[in-house]
Amino acid sequence: MEINTIGRPRNVGWVRAAALLYGDWGTSKAYFIGFGVTAIGFAALPHLLAVCLLTGLVGVNYIWVCNHFPNGGGVYTAAGMISRRLVSIGGLFLLADFIVTAALSCLDVFHYFGFEDAAAAKKWTISTIFLIGVMNFFGPKHTDSITVWLVLPTLMIVAALIFGGVPHLPEFRVTLAEGGMLHHWEAFVGMILALSGVEAAACSTGVLRLDPNQARINPRC
Repeated sequence: MEINTIGRPRNVGWVRAAALLYGDWGTSKAYFIGFGVTAIGFAALPHLLAVCLLTGLVGVNYIWVCNHFPNGGGVYTAAGMISRRLVSIGGLFLLADFIVTAALSCLDVFHYFGFEDAAAAKKWTISTIFLIGVMNFFGPKHTDSITVWLVLPTLMIVAALIFGGVPHLPEFRVTLAEGGMLHHWEAFVGMILALSGVEAAACSTGVLRLDPNQARINPRC
């Protein structure tokens, strides 16, 4: 099973690809750490380390997926070689993940901006997601061009957050986790939801320029 890319020009170079990956996955570090500390306080360090370990494992696997399936499709294509039922189940899970992640991320943004009125924050979230959908209608090349211009201010904001937090490091005290297993599992899952979304990059490999120095890999081998 292989996805056909006819009609999808490979016009996204490494700069836009890097911006796509950073915008999809890299920017999450600016808020998922705060999300963990807000959820369970200074006992969040083991949870954050577990998230780092899991995302590292996922990242290594996606390197293999993108390498073996350069025409795109991500895990849909990989799972399709095993079972169509597995594709359906995995696709539904990923679709739910996309929807939940986008909604949570946008809603948290407006909470950070100080929108205390829940109804107003939800309205702005819906409007923002609609605007993102309109931008993506024009294709990844144009959307990623906007992302490239947004990377620099995003990096500046992350740097400002880091330097702003340095004076408060003496106040950090690692505490033991309290509560039951279910409570900690909910906190861990919440961090994963806030961070997830790397599948979007793997699905876009069909529009990325192929590496001329690398031979095409046949996934059926």
